[in-house]
Amino acid sequence: MATETANETLTTYVSDMHALATHGLKAIERQLENIKDEGHPEAYAAVREFQRTLQSHTFLLDARVKALGGSSTQPVKDAVSAVAGVVAGLINAVRAEEASKSLRDDYTFFSHMAIGYLMLYTTAAGLRDRETASLAETGYRDVARLAIHIDHIMPTVVLQELRQDGLSVVDVSHEAVAMLKNAWDRSAASTGIAA
Repeated sequence: MATETANETLTTYVSDMHALATHGLKAIERQLENIKDEGHPEAYAAVREFQRTLQSHTFLLDARVKALGGSSTQPVKDAVSAVAGVVAGLINAVRAEEASKSLRDDYTFFSHMAIGYLMLYTTAAGLRDRETASLAETGYRDVARLAIHIDHIMPTVVLQELRQDGLSVVDVSHEAVAMLKNAWDRSAASTGIAA
């Protein structure tokens, strides 16, 4: 059984992240078009930021694959393609008027990207490739920031949709954001990870 070199391993991980980001970007771009006129300016602005961030990620990941001697157009592993396809399918299955469900699916996608970046960071750092580790660290910070942004706007978007459906609701958006902050603070405290 042939042993993979460190460079081959890194190239595979970076290529996988590039494929995931590329598939997600395509879905986000379709989503952006679907929600632009739905009366949810916070959701639309967030998805525009998702698009800009993923465009940057695909560019940087492509450049890193090439620097490692690979090609981002090479076939990717079936598992990565399948996961990216499922995520894109979730996003595309959302009806245009349901901005909250679009954001929910984006949150799922960014969680997948975050764990992928964590794996890439650990691999690159373990193999002493500081440049790839730095790219992965930046990528992780970006997708974590996007997921946190979804946390903060989701209550407002949900309440807007409930009102659009004709329901009378109390504005509990600040209460919901306080609930999620408490949950993250408690989780950080119980695991010993500083928030």
